[in-house]
Amino acid sequence: MVASLVLLAVGSTLVASPALAAGGRAGAKAPLQPAISFPSGDSVAEGGQVAIRFDANGDTTVARFRYSVDDTNLDSEVPAAPDGTANVTIDVGNLMGERPVYAVAVDRHGRLSPMTQGTFTVSAVWNLKGQALDMTTWLPVEGATIRLEPAGVEVVTGPDGAFQFAVDPGLYTLTGTYAGPPSLSGSQQLELGNQQTVVNLYLFPDSGS
Repeated sequence: MVASLVLLAVGSTLVASPALAAGGRAGAKAPLQPAISFPSGDSVAEGGQVAIRFDANGDTTVARFRYSVDDTNLDSEVPAAPDGTANVTIDVGNLMGERPVYAVAVDRHGRLSPMTQGTFTVSAVWNLKGQALDMTTWLPVEGATIRLEPAGVEVVTGPDGAFQFAVDPGLYTLTGTYAGPPSLSGSQQLELGNQQTVVNLYLFPDSGS
């Protein structure tokens, strides 16, 4: 875009109007700070996608939005619809926890709005993973029954002693039992959140086994 240079008479000297020399109309303002929302919700499982909506708050002079996720580089761009909105869908990958989105609105003259920020949360598909281990041999226990209370769910471990659960955040008791021989058991209390928790559940010989 070629800026128009307007000369103003000040005494006997001609000077350029700074606002017009910069390429804008006299008194023109930068776009308003845009809004960021998440039409399908601001929580998504790892490996999924999140829909993001940018809204120029009714400013129909906005031509596009520049945005980025996790940093303020603003290295992505999406054109605005005539009503000053735009929608994008991004892959969230496997980085879990709260994830920031940054954006600015850009009008037809290239003026930028103040930056705004939104946040979505990526949660683990399996938020509890672990391995049952025989405390006497330190080897994985195949065929152990692993139960999570108060969720009331249980699994049986395979050759590598592994188990996994997908449950809501909260306080749980993890219990493992193995019929033997020798018979083994063990338990552990856990507080689970949206982040993935990995534990080793140690099974000890039962008395008399």
